[in-house]
Amino acid sequence: MTERDYRRDAIRLFFIIVAGSTEFRDSAFPDYDAVFQGESRLQALDFWVRYPDYLGDEMLSQHEQSSDPAKLATVRKIFDDDEPSLRRLPMLRKYFGAYEPLDTSLGILKSRGLVLPRSKASVAGTASHDFLVGGFARQKHSDILRAFPTLDWYRARAELVVQIARGRGGFELKKRQHAQKEYHEAQSGDLIPTIALRVQKRLVMMEEQL
Repeated sequence: MTERDYRRDAIRLFFIIVAGSTEFRDSAFPDYDAVFQGESRLQALDFWVRYPDYLGDEMLSQHEQSSDPAKLATVRKIFDDDEPSLRRLPMLRKYFGAYEPLDTSLGILKSRGLVLPRSKASVAGTASHDFLVGGFARQKHSDILRAFPTLDWYRARAELVVQIARGRGGFELKKRQHAQKEYHEAQSGDLIPTIALRVQKRLVMMEEQL
C-alpha cells in the first residue's frame, strides 16, 4: 500500500474515531476529553464504511424492526449513488473476520497529535485498546472539512455507522457481520465479497410492500 493509501485510511479512521468517541476524564491525560473504545469495534465500524452494501443490509434489518422510513430512504440513496461499486474498499477476511493492520494509519494520526492510541491490561491478562481525542482533534476535524469539502461524505458516513451500531461493542458487531453468509464463508486471506445484488433485491421487495 502506498503512503497516499495510508493517509486516506488515516483520514477515514479519524472520522470514525471522532464520531464514535464518548466523554473521557483522566488527570493523567489533560489534553484529551473523549475516548473511542475498542480496536475490534473500530475495525467493525470501518468495515461498514468500506462496504456500503453490508451497511445497507443492516439498515434494512433495522427498518424491519422499527419501520423507520428514513433508513429505507438512506439505503435507496446508497444504491442510487452506486456506492457499493464506487465507495467499496475491499477488506481481507482473517480468522476473526474483516481485518486490516491499523498501526501505520494510527501512527500517522498519533504523530500529528490527533489521536492517542492506548493499551490497557485487563484482569484476565488480555490487552484492550482505546483511542483518545481532544479539542485539537475536533478543531482539525473542522479544518479538514473546510479545506476538503468532498471528505464530508466520510464524516456523514462515520456518524451513520456509529448510529447504526447502537452502542454495540466490537464482539457484537463482528458477530452481526458474521451472520452474513458471504462474509462468514470467505476464506482467510481472501477479499470479503460484495452482497450488493442480494441487498438491492431485498430493498426493492421492501419498497414494494409499502
